[in-house]
Amino acid sequence: MKLGTGQKGFTLIELLVVLSISAFITAAASMTVITMMRLAPRNSDYAITLRQVENAGHWISRDVEMSKGQITVDNSGTAGTQFLSMTVPQNPTDNITIFYQWDDQDMPEGQLRLIRNDPTAGEQAMVAQYISGASAGYSSDNCTLQLSISADSGSITVTRQYQALQRVPSQ
Repeated sequence: MKLGTGQKGFTLIELLVVLSISAFITAAASMTVITMMRLAPRNSDYAITLRQVENAGHWISRDVEMSKGQITVDNSGTAGTQFLSMTVPQNPTDNITIFYQWDDQDMPEGQLRLIRNDPTAGEQAMVAQYISGASAGYSSDNCTLQLSISADSGSITVTRQYQALQRVPSQ
């Protein structure tokens, strides 16, 4: 078609260049969205597992620092067993025994919950879940607990090591 005088239009080459630039921008944006959609569940799994491991490390370290006397460790890692047991001063004249035990109720195969029990107060609280492994060792020489704990969520496993020193040394 021939344009009359005073009419202007785009050439075929100009249209092809604009279309190819538009296609490139659309492809780049699509790849960014697809990458974000793939990474979101992985980042969520990492955040979940990290939070569970940090919760367990925080509570156990806190109780170890306050404990008085020997700390008992059982690394069997089976549901219903006590993982840690320690005596914590409640007031100047009384002590209470805090213990952590494993529970597998409503947990996927191979994962456990860590429950903190305060029998004298009748309190029981879940400290962490999705725990896939934990080991601890207590040294009465320097009153130190070494703790390694792992949690799984999705394809992510997070492991952290903690060292807790008793403030009130064994007697």
